[in-house]
Amino acid sequence: MPPKRKSTGSSGPAKKRKKAAAVIAEPKYEPPRSKRWSAVSGSANAEGDYRMVWKDEEVAYSYITLCSALYLDSDDEDDDEDSDEDSEKGDESDEEDEEEGDNDDDGAKRLGPRCEKRRCLCFKPLASNPEHPWVISWAGFKKFDNQFIHTFLRDPDNFSMSTFSDHAGYSSVEILQNLLLDFEEAAKEKRGGWREQWAVCECTAHWLLHSDSRRLATIDDCDMLHETMRLVGRMFLAMLAQLDDLGLVGDATAVKSLGCTMAMYMALTSRMRAQNVINDEKREEYTSEMKFQPDYFEDAILTYANKRGVTLCGPDDIEELMAQAVGDVELPGKEDPDPWGWKAALKAYVKEHGTSRSERGAPRIGGDYHDITAWSSTQRKEASLTKKDPMAKKDIDAIKAGLVVRPA
Repeated sequence: MPPKRKSTGSSGPAKKRKKAAAVIAEPKYEPPRSKRWSAVSGSANAEGDYRMVWKDEEVAYSYITLCSALYLDSDDEDDDEDSDEDSEKGDESDEEDEEEGDNDDDGAKRLGPRCEKRRCLCFKPLASNPEHPWVISWAGFKKFDNQFIHTFLRDPDNFSMSTFSDHAGYSSVEILQNLLLDFEEAAKEKRGGWREQWAVCECTAHWLLHSDSRRLATIDDCDMLHETMRLVGRMFLAMLAQLDDLGLVGDATAVKSLGCTMAMYMALTSRMRAQNVINDEKREEYTSEMKFQPDYFEDAILTYANKRGVTLCGPDDIEELMAQAVGDVELPGKEDPDPWGWKAALKAYVKEHGTSRSERGAPRIGGDYHDITAWSSTQRKEASLTKKDPMAKKDIDAIKAGLVVRPA
């Protein structure tokens, strides 16, 4: 009889063996998906792509500098002066920072590509240029950049379709409504504390000042547009009230883009009056009975700046805007559950201007109702100039797979 083998706990050789290292796959990061999107939706994919920045919140909510505002269509006046100064030093600075992600002299890494300006500061960490006026969080920039995808998906011309004359205008309103909802969702999810809401506010200011958003002023419902822009003001003031409660309104706080963003919202009110988007009637005299005029929400912004010591910076005309505003209005107390009436106004707005997508559904705003990729093939065919679905099966399959449709 053969000798018995020692028990090894396996059917392998009796000699001692090393245990194989356990391989544990890292779970795939999947950011939460908003319920406002359709099952097949380019908007949902675009928003999901943005939300991937949440995977690393330290990077997402870090602050970067920009040579000039994102909404400017051309170089600012200071660029000519910089060019003259740099030309005397030769072209060595042009050879530096050529590619996205390269390091500057102090080892700081860019998060995005450099612009065409000499000694470009775009996408560099704020710590590299702490006194530069144009500042935004990385999440705020990514959110802003994301809006161009939403705009592209909602333009029938990009799909050779003819729908209705105000499609582009109402699409812009829908995009803005989604930003308002993003602000609320961020609060409920407690995403990044106050930081995700702040990124939404940064994005909203840059996008509303950008030329691509101006189509919203063309819609035929002036009252709706007026109330929408009033909501924007209430949203930003609610953000400032939240930061104020946390002791974060001031020059030396964790909100590094505060002075720049506050200044842009003041510039936004001037732009909206020029476009007749908000009332341009003379403001009433402030009294104890009338604490807030929503068409002049820049007065409250300037009051926060004056009372909390915030240096407003960025827009060239900020001193003129400050001179035109009233910077001494009553601010809400910390015990106020709805400072500046944001929540109440949003609820009333949804009830008044929201639409129901089904017979039994509650009124809703935002979503992807104007997103061509969220339409059925039949709907696209009916509006198509060729009476054929402008989206091929492979395009639909790609969207179903989660791919992002980007402008060419």
